[in-house]
Amino acid sequence: MPDINLIIDGQPVAVPAGTNIVDAARAAGVSIPVFCYHPKLNPVGMCRMCMVEVWTPRVDPATRQVVMGDDGKPVMAMMMGKLQPGCVTPVSDGMEVRTGTEKVKFTQKGALEFLLTSHPLDCPVCDKGGECPLQNLTMQWGPGLSRFDYADKVHFEKPIALGDLIYLDRERCILCSRCVRFEDDIAGDPVLGFDNRGRNWEIIAKGEPAFDSKFSGNTTDICPVGALTTADFRFKARVWELQPVPSVCTNCSVGCDLTLDMRHNELKRVMPRENEFVNEIWLCDKGRFGMRAAENSARLTTPFIRRNGQLVAATWADALALVADKLSVGGAQVGGIAGPSLSNEDYFLFARLFRSVLGSNNLDYRPGAASDPAIDHWVNTLGVGSGTNLTKLGKGTAVLIVGADPEEEAPLYTLRVRGIQNRGGDVTVINPYPTKLGKSANRSLHPKAGTGPHVVLAMLKTVFEENLLKTETLGSRIRGLAAAQRVLANETVEGLCEIAGVSAESVRAAARAFATAENGIILYGTLALTVGAGLLAPLAALAITLGKVGRAGSGLISLTNGGNARGAIDMGVRPDAGAAGLSAQAMLSAAQSGNLKALYVAGSDPAADNPAAVEALKALEFLVVQDQFLTETAQLAHVVLPLAAISEREGTTTNAERRVQRFRQARHTTADVRSVWETAQQVASMVLEGALVGASANGKASGSAANSNSWDYAVAEDVTTAITSTVRSYAQATIANLSVGTGTWGRQSSEQVYYDGTSYENAEGLGVQLAAQADDGKSELPMKISIPVAPNADGLKLIAAPRAYDNRDWGRGSKLAPRMVPAHVILSVADAKASSITIGDHVTVQSEAGQVTLPAQIDASLRQGYVLIADVRGAGLAGLATGGVTMVRVEKAE
Repeated sequence: MPDINLIIDGQPVAVPAGTNIVDAARAAGVSIPVFCYHPKLNPVGMCRMCMVEVWTPRVDPATRQVVMGDDGKPVMAMMMGKLQPGCVTPVSDGMEVRTGTEKVKFTQKGALEFLLTSHPLDCPVCDKGGECPLQNLTMQWGPGLSRFDYADKVHFEKPIALGDLIYLDRERCILCSRCVRFEDDIAGDPVLGFDNRGRNWEIIAKGEPAFDSKFSGNTTDICPVGALTTADFRFKARVWELQPVPSVCTNCSVGCDLTLDMRHNELKRVMPRENEFVNEIWLCDKGRFGMRAAENSARLTTPFIRRNGQLVAATWADALALVADKLSVGGAQVGGIAGPSLSNEDYFLFARLFRSVLGSNNLDYRPGAASDPAIDHWVNTLGVGSGTNLTKLGKGTAVLIVGADPEEEAPLYTLRVRGIQNRGGDVTVINPYPTKLGKSANRSLHPKAGTGPHVVLAMLKTVFEENLLKTETLGSRIRGLAAAQRVLANETVEGLCEIAGVSAESVRAAARAFATAENGIILYGTLALTVGAGLLAPLAALAITLGKVGRAGSGLISLTNGGNARGAIDMGVRPDAGAAGLSAQAMLSAAQSGNLKALYVAGSDPAADNPAAVEALKALEFLVVQDQFLTETAQLAHVVLPLAAISEREGTTTNAERRVQRFRQARHTTADVRSVWETAQQVASMVLEGALVGASANGKASGSAANSNSWDYAVAEDVTTAITSTVRSYAQATIANLSVGTGTWGRQSSEQVYYDGTSYENAEGLGVQLAAQADDGKSELPMKISIPVAPNADGLKLIAAPRAYDNRDWGRGSKLAPRMVPAHVILSVADAKASSITIGDHVTVQSEAGQVTLPAQIDASLRQGYVLIADVRGAGLAGLATGGVTMVRVEKAE
């Protein structure tokens, strides 16, 4: 579609059709003041601050032709004979916009005068002072004197709580509706609204609990005045006193860009950094408010060694000497578990310590479950193509969400998927129980536990039956297409759907939507195995046969458990990297049987999630734990080492879309806490210097992180450089490349005062997205599918339901404490009735692996035959899982 040509303040401008006047003016470097308008929200034209003169060519009503003047130019007429709101008026060819006439200036002054009639003059104490659009616009466009009576101002109680995180000062509110529109349109949480029309018109929180949204903090960012403030930052500091330090959130796999706003070495607030490839300008509340653990008084600040059964304070030298001595037994008798939220540098040297120095391949990043090589393999091979930007996707894009609950696992993906759908994309959700995205999706399917593969195979069968294949772009790279067609030859869509208990027509519709879309995104999460073992092979086959791999805008995204699980996988902290080793689950079993002597646990707490792990950890001859707190696992350790928080060090992380990003040190602590990479290097040096282990207890080192002999890294950047030269897929993730690119939103440097007031400046760069194997244009793309045996229809099946507010250590000291989810069981109405269970009863859930006793909740939307247990601290889920679909029994506890 050709651009629209118009004139703004005498300057010719060409912009895409559909652009509104405000944005067209921005493209021309002309600032039109706004309050209700925000480039990330749908315009509503409420505040009338952007009124401008709009002149268009006059059209003869009889001939429908433009009337030409004697000078040969079109005769211009003011649109509707009055000023027009620029935010809701689209541009048209030949239009002329005038933003600085006396009529426009008079209207702007009048709008500001009305807004200030009841606005309190409390700028010296308002949190928005220094980044307030109302202040800035009043100075530039407002009147110098108000004609309104001060005694006639409207007064309200100051402030009121909209919820436990957000306060509202109604006197400051200018009723722009930005907060309401964000929650309604972007977050999908209709929890705010208006009440009391007239001079007492106000914003209210709807529902119970009040302001129930995981994205509430964003409303304070986009509020153009100080009406909305956070419980976290209110009256804590003036914005000009803050030093913003670029960082990355590691609370989930999105890897949101953020800044840690510091004052006198104290964290005052957490703000988003703009990055259209990751989080746009948004943060979830978990990332915004859940960064206080570093300042918690319970932090470990010194090493401890167990003496006479008690943990006593020790020096780092003594503690590391003991660790090096005990781990030097080497080989299969030692193992390492590194939690999924450390840095790439931590994983790189952690893996190298074990593989090249200790000669052990017993490594894992998951505390209680066996690694699934398929999850790693398919994302590395068929992950979303380089250059993928979900913000640019909409019409012509289909999203398939399988075995995932993004709002709980990786909240920002909820906003990004909703954005795709709002821009015209198609969304299908396949999950065993209802989710938030499922409610707004084009279609939502709830298969029986373990039958997810049957649903995807039914989609693939539809593709074959209706000849929807799009294999021409991948051509000879595809392997196994004919074999896949033979596997499904005797199957029917209806038969596969009957096994899964879903509508065949809905499955066919999902297949057609995904097949005919130009771009296709497949997103799966921690529920993938519950949906059905062997799910990923059919998903991969579906993506390959439809050409939805190997290019930007298409491919797989895995919502891995933890903020940097992708980095752990890439750095080789997994048992199947290079050579076979024991998974975390297998290491615990080996410890119980006496075959594993020593274990190094870093940033992970297996004892908190698996009661059975406690006995296994006690059986170890030596356990060293490095963490921020004295966790349940640390309490069992022989040596405890204090771990530096992400705010206290530098490094890189890799998110779910394989984007590597850098974070900086914000906090300087007097405590002697260290990163895992520093500790691993010190232990390795002591082992090698003391010749405690030969070249390797097993002979050869393995894994991508074991190819360098140097152990003299001075700073994190040195390790990053080693990664880029050693791990082939990270070759482009150099420090220089990670810092490239800013201004992705496209604002001018001064425009923040008009559009938001809050600075989202990204001073650290946009990071580097690693290429998937399919991106190279030559790698073979194999398909290998089979028809899995349907699980037993009888009996109750366990589902570990992810929860964002999981009551784990990241939330210590945060304002999110009231929202933390306690461990509990969720039953369907029918299953609860069958066992005479009511809400609040304690029930015992038992599997072949173990049992837990927890309070019960009942969900009317849950399908009969499922037992959901919230995946939170104290739930004991790892002690119940048997792999794949776990069958359980539920009884009311005595």
